[in-house]
Amino acid sequence: MRDWPPIHDPAVLEWLALDDEAWRKVLEHRFEELGPRRYDEAALEHALGYPWERPAGSFVLRDGEVEQIADMQPRVRGDVVSAFARDRHPLVAFGANGAPSRLRTRFASFADAEEREVLVLTGYLHGVDVGAQASPTVLGTVPGALFASPGTAVRASVLWLTPLQLAEITKAELGYRLGRLDRARFEMDEVGIEVDDLFAFVSRIGAMRLDGGPVALAAIPATGRSARAMSQEQLLDAVAVMALGPSARAADVVRMCLEDMTTVVRKVAPLMWPTAVRLPDDHWTPYPSAD
Repeated sequence: MRDWPPIHDPAVLEWLALDDEAWRKVLEHRFEELGPRRYDEAALEHALGYPWERPAGSFVLRDGEVEQIADMQPRVRGDVVSAFARDRHPLVAFGANGAPSRLRTRFASFADAEEREVLVLTGYLHGVDVGAQASPTVLGTVPGALFASPGTAVRASVLWLTPLQLAEITKAELGYRLGRLDRARFEMDEVGIEVDDLFAFVSRIGAMRLDGGPVALAAIPATGRSARAMSQEQLLDAVAVMALGPSARAADVVRMCLEDMTTVVRKVAPLMWPTAVRLPDDHWTPYPSAD
């Protein structure tokens, strides 16, 4: 079994170790500190575009540029993959973390060029589906949340990350805990490449449940999907009606997320969190607590 990725930042370790009650209190405090941000049509368009543009196949992000693995010579391809996978850690990305724009932003502040580089290998994640988390984010998006789904295979990626990169992403994943997937299997697009253990962010809230079942993100392709799939606009419309009233729509939710995120949580949490579908405990192992 692959060792846990080393995280040395005390603040990140403390965040991961919070129980759900303490986590929610800290989360609301962070939202209060965030304060209001500007809402406009660009913000709405950005939210509706989640999980944003991603290459169809595997790639390397280097110097801010995307280089497709398929465009490399076979020998070069093997050398590149081996070099990245040798000392890095495989993190499953099933939402925006697989988008080059998100990765550029996450690692832009690192002085070391190698800490800004990422190998992203695409494929199918078996045994789970990517649901719509039962709470929007500070950007007004409805992000992904894994839930068990036997027979389903979703398009996803494996990011090969340094410990510093992983800690940086973890800081931003406010609604998630880092863990190891114990039952899911990743099938790489590249023949001959295998990964034995997978780390992933597991939603503390869970996937939105509508009409008795979890809802999947339509933007994430899948085979063997049994859950109902909805677009970002449809999901935000549903959140709007439940939390704000029958005449509310997606734009109202995005506006509120930007202007008053604390109120969003207080309106949405009692309505949607209790019925959310979480990944079962026997499907994953949380990152070990520092206790």
